[in-house]
Amino acid sequence: MKVVAINGSANKAGNTHMALEIVGEVLKEKNIELEILDLVEFNINPFSFSSQAMKDDDIPGIFEKVVAADGLILGSPVYYSNVTSRMMMFIERIGVMSRGRLKGIIGAPIAIVRRAGANFVYAALNFFFGIHEMPIATSTYWNMVLAREPGAIKNDAEGIRTLQNLAKNIAEMIIKLRY
Repeated sequence: MKVVAINGSANKAGNTHMALEIVGEVLKEKNIELEILDLVEFNINPFSFSSQAMKDDDIPGIFEKVVAADGLILGSPVYYSNVTSRMMMFIERIGVMSRGRLKGIIGAPIAIVRRAGANFVYAALNFFFGIHEMPIATSTYWNMVLAREPGAIKNDAEGIRTLQNLAKNIAEMIIKLRY
């Protein structure tokens, strides 16, 4: 069993990556592998109906990892009350490629926020899962963590518990729905 986590942050070692690692620790206890893909490390071109450049980047390889997985986590810091531009490019590009291939993969959003905007990001990520007929994993609270400075995620005990519970729920859904 495997989950792919997409880190939409420009900082591959930042709070969003740390949040995904917290989820990964719990998934590992449930014998589920987590692969974190930091979008900042990939060449991703913007969406365009007519762009040849879309074929000359890393999205097709990322897409194949996603469709082979049992779960997909989308993690984004909140920039101006929205997902990052990298995450939006990922969503737009993967969405067009899907053609029903994401149906049934468990989806889970995670927002990392300094103060406000997390609910909009949470909803925006859930819209992606909903349009692709992906069951959505939830937790005891919205899947968000308060953090601004690097490493500040460690100061949000409730956010960490929310992520740990999210991971347990992802594992239960994968086992019940996929196996």
